[in-house]
Amino acid sequence: MPIPVYYINLASRPDRRAFMERQFEHLGIAAERIEAMRMDEVPRALVAWHTTTHSLWRLAEGDLACGLSHQRSWERLLESGAPAALVLEDDVQLAAPVRDFLDPELPARLRADLLKLETFHSPVKLGSASQRVGTTELRELCSSQMGGAAYILTREAARHSLASPLRNQMGIDRFLFGRGGYHLLRSRVLQAIPSPCIQIDKLDAADRVGESNIAVTRAPSAGRPARDLTAVLGLHLDHMARLARLAGRDLPALRGRRVIIPFVGASEAR
Repeated sequence: MPIPVYYINLASRPDRRAFMERQFEHLGIAAERIEAMRMDEVPRALVAWHTTTHSLWRLAEGDLACGLSHQRSWERLLESGAPAALVLEDDVQLAAPVRDFLDPELPARLRADLLKLETFHSPVKLGSASQRVGTTELRELCSSQMGGAAYILTREAARHSLASPLRNQMGIDRFLFGRGGYHLLRSRVLQAIPSPCIQIDKLDAADRVGESNIAVTRAPSAGRPARDLTAVLGLHLDHMARLARLAGRDLPALRGRRVIIPFVGASEAR
């Protein structure tokens, strides 16, 4: 039996639900819808915390709701008893190779905690060791690549993520795949090359399915206090320590050039 596939969707976006379900039908994937958290459901205390000096990333209701929605999918994974799950946002274009990643034994075989199946088209550093799943290459993700629209996480990764106080302190993509987050250069995070998934706005900025409900909440507020410098220093020191550990296990990755991850279905998308 394949691992569960969860897609996060707001009830107010039936267009995105239809978009995802068309893809699932075409690819023969059984997926479960996770009701996304609305912005008005975000705890007021959490919103208020992000206006203080303690918050380094100053999230508004939209990004907080997004992160809490992902946490719902992690909780669903733990309830399911499955060894891992594919988590998708509802604006992601899927290509056929994504089906190769639904094998329940795959994460253990790859010794992976997280598999990033999406590209953000930003330059990234990758590990020197290579593995393959079908036609897709996998290497360790060694620098930030934003985007949390398509990833596989194991039960253990879900459990550790839900226990981490960082989960509500930063955006979901930073928490999973970015500098300062819980997992990058700490857990074993593998990047798919080329990626079988990409957010629609990276392919067609004019596509209405790609229009975000939360982008309007990201405008900076002039009234917020300065960030806690001690916390900023701690962030940099932690990242330096992670880089030092990377140098010890894979120095070529640290010295290597950055590359842009292509999307496998660019020529046939939509």
